[in-house]
Amino acid sequence: MAINKANLIVTNATWGDTVNPLADILAKDGNRYSVDVDVCPLSQLELTNDARQRAVLRELADWDEINDTRPLRVIAANPYAPEALEKFEQLVSALKLRKDRIRFAAIDNDTGLLLSEIVRFIGLSDAQLTDIQTPKLPGSVVDLSKQISNHSEANELCLVLEEVEEVGGLAKRLLSDRQRVIRMPIFQRIKHSPDELKLSETPNFILINDAFALAIAIQGLKRLAVDMQDIVWVGTSSSLEVAVKRDAPGSKWLGVSDLRHDVILDQVSKY
Repeated sequence: MAINKANLIVTNATWGDTVNPLADILAKDGNRYSVDVDVCPLSQLELTNDARQRAVLRELADWDEINDTRPLRVIAANPYAPEALEKFEQLVSALKLRKDRIRFAAIDNDTGLLLSEIVRFIGLSDAQLTDIQTPKLPGSVVDLSKQISNHSEANELCLVLEEVEEVGGLAKRLLSDRQRVIRMPIFQRIKHSPDELKLSETPNFILINDAFALAIAIQGLKRLAVDMQDIVWVGTSSSLEVAVKRDAPGSKWLGVSDLRHDVILDQVSKY
């Protein structure tokens, strides 16, 4: 049965002082679906420092010469990895020297779509979403690692784009499958206070698209002594759904087919 009013908290991280595009359009269009939208980024993203960036470039040069003929697979292991790649101009330049050998993979379809848009924009590839390998279960590192390993060529090199704070689950699984892997932690984030979460008397939905935001949000809800039964998490990732059931027992999960603003608002309004 449709609800008359809902409160949607959008936790997506931002790059510097910029506005997250999805959060912005959700806020602008929420009223049309009788949904109040509160944009509450729980972290701010930035590229790693110069020393870390140089280390990534050195490792690529050590493992892969420009005239090497073996294939490269660039993997966006995090929803924000495509944007980080776009901002890391020296890495983009290094990859352009190898562009004829590059294939792509991403942790879910939304990340894959963003990756395809960005690599076309920066002139790295003409790849469409259909050219980018993604797991059948969105967010599943197990599924994605199996797919990559089953379709990799001999001595293929996997470049796993991730954030500094990640545990490297995908990279470790690829290594266990005897793949050649370079972990590339190319961005990091500054945590915002979880106390900024603003709940309302109407049903509260919290949009999350990465584990870091989920952990911060749960911390904030516990500080506010919120009854988890009053919270509905919104997302696409099966791994986040598992984490919600484990770390926020009693709360609910609303799985959406993709992170288009109209899909999110429609399903929240009809929950």
